Amino acid sequence: MILTITKLDKIMKKGKMIILSGPSGSGKTTISHCLLSKFPELEFSVSCTTRSIRHNEIHGKDYYFLSINSFFSKIKKYQFAEWEEVYPNLFYGTLKKEIFKIWKSNKHILFDIDVKGGLNLKKKYPNNSLSIFIMVNSINILKKRLVIRDHKNCEDCENNEKNINYRLNKAEEENSYAKLFDIVLLNIDLSQTKKKVIQIVSSFIYG
Repeated sequence: MILTITKLDKIMKKGKMIILSGPSGSGKTTISHCLLSKFPELEFSVSCTTRSIRHNEIHGKDYYFLSINSFFSKIKKYQFAEWEEVYPNLFYGTLKKEIFKIWKSNKHILFDIDVKGGLNLKKKYPNNSLSIFIMVNSINILKKRLVIRDHKNCEDCENNEKNINYRLNKAEEENSYAKLFDIVLLNIDLSQTKKKVIQIVSSFIYG
């Protein structure tokens, strides 16, 4: 997709992005689904990843599933707006063309993204974005959520346990970045958190 500078400027002035970030298990994916159901003006940004596709996932809808070589080829060609090694040897990234495709369709973008990736987008598009950090009030609560989620379809429980411990350690680091986001929401009661996010996003889109 080739766009002139003038067209790009017009698209960027009109397009907005809502960036949802937080530790794994904080509830950001559930909240993102809620926002998509409430705001027809929003479209979900599909990220690229090098992890394996899961049985209930669809390429191009949940993620763009890429090989390591393909992912690094896109890095070399400067095709990512942001990318990170979120977990050891597992890479995630947002394609520039995904952003402009959504903006060109006259919609705003919703991101469900890792913390560093969210901050990188905020730095790159400071005038277009609203960054929201979803936080839980204790690591123990986070662990319970991760255990319930990961053990529903457990194929390798021992490996899942290792992944959970890794994500809990990572959550402590991610929480330290919360202050860099525009808004921090403590997700204790999910229904109340959804209401708050809907109000915040409504003000941002229509305000």
